[in-house]
Amino acid sequence: MGTTKGGLAMAIAVLSTATPIVIRVVQTMKDNPEISHFVKEQFARLKHNDKATPEAMLATVEALHEQVALLTESADDEQEAAQAAAWSAKLDAATGAAKTLAAAGSTAKQRKTLKKKIDALREDIFAAYVTELGEDVSAAKG
Repeated sequence: MGTTKGGLAMAIAVLSTATPIVIRVVQTMKDNPEISHFVKEQFARLKHNDKATPEAMLATVEALHEQVALLTESADDEQEAAQAAAWSAKLDAATGAAKTLAAAGSTAKQRKTLKKKIDALREDIFAAYVTELGEDVSAAKG
C-alpha cells in the first residue's frame, strides 16, 4: 500500500490549502470551548455528505445555507453582509446545478466539477461560521 507521486502531491496540495482554515477553526474552538461541541456537530454533518452524488451535494448546500443565514443575521458590517449575500447566491446556483445533475444523463465529470465548487464554498463558509460563533461568544462574555 504505497503512495504514488500524484497521490502525495495531491495530499500536499489539500493540506496546504486546508491548513490555514484548520488552524483558524482550532484556535477559535480553543479560545471558546463552549462552541466546540456545536462546531464538531456541524463539521460531522458536512463530512457525512462529502460525496459527489447530487443528493449528498444538496444536503451539503442545505447545511451551508443554514450557516450563511447565521452569518447574514450576525453580520457586523457591510463587507460581512455582502460576503454572506454572495455565498447565498453561489449556494442557490449550486442547488440548481445539483438538481439538474440529479436528472438522468449527468456525467461523473459534471458531478466532480460541481463537488469541487461546493467543497470550496464549504471551506470558506465553515471557517467564517466558526469565526463568527467565536466572536459572538466572546462578545457575550465581555
